[in-house]
Amino acid sequence: MKPSTQKRSLAFGLGLLLLLAGFSFLAPWLPLPEPESQALHRSLEAPAWWQNPILGTDLKGRDILSRTLAGARVSMAVGLWGTLLALFVGVPYGAVAGLFGGRIDRRMMRVADFFESLPLVVVVLFLLSIVQEYRAEMAAFGLQRIHLFYLAVGALFWLPTARVARAESLRLSQAPFVQAARAQGASRAWILRRHLLPNLAPSVLVMMSLTVPRVVLMEAFLSFLGLGVEPPAVSWGLLAAEGLAALSPLLGCWWVLVVPATAMALSLFALNLVGDCLRDRMQS
Repeated sequence: MKPSTQKRSLAFGLGLLLLLAGFSFLAPWLPLPEPESQALHRSLEAPAWWQNPILGTDLKGRDILSRTLAGARVSMAVGLWGTLLALFVGVPYGAVAGLFGGRIDRRMMRVADFFESLPLVVVVLFLLSIVQEYRAEMAAFGLQRIHLFYLAVGALFWLPTARVARAESLRLSQAPFVQAARAQGASRAWILRRHLLPNLAPSVLVMMSLTVPRVVLMEAFLSFLGLGVEPPAVSWGLLAAEGLAALSPLLGCWWVLVVPATAMALSLFALNLVGDCLRDRMQS
């Protein structure tokens, strides 16, 4: 990709993300109904561009635009916090494995292989069963199902992050400045803190930009199956599931599915575009 085209693509992706994030953040102050406000007399009202609701209503008369913006806040929050957790666990883990090498590296990677072999749905169901069993105890500490969902999604994505961090750590371990530090008697902990982790920052930025859309898509998939966000919270995956359930050839209510699906597709497109541009700039 040419530098000029790359800059335009990066600016377009960032602009689209800022536009979506801005509308989602300002949604409570916009002249829109509450996401959970029901008006059964307006059930499945078609989009009307010249009056409210702008993008139609669902089966219970709830405003689609309001619910889509509310779902954006939840889905993007899951994507951001899940990615940060994946980086928080995966980057130090991979960096330590690459720095020590040898037997420690092999053992740490075998542990990663074990966790990567666990079926996704089984892990999620196990965590959700814990939530159901200890919901009252968790509520006493201010923890809800959504918080454990952040943990579950983040735990699923630390493995590829750790592998990338390990590969970069192996490369940096052979760099002259690391070899010089070893020759001067620097400890591995000092090398890790002063040399490896700071020099992993560019790769971490690229990993973050590429992991966020994957986490958002995973959240949508799990919520679509009923394993993720639960009502009264709303996310794009939950909206897609509700829209698909409401679709009927006799009613022709295409907007209940198209609107949230379009919002999610645009956000994933923008996130992947930004991630690809950052990766290309790092490699050039």
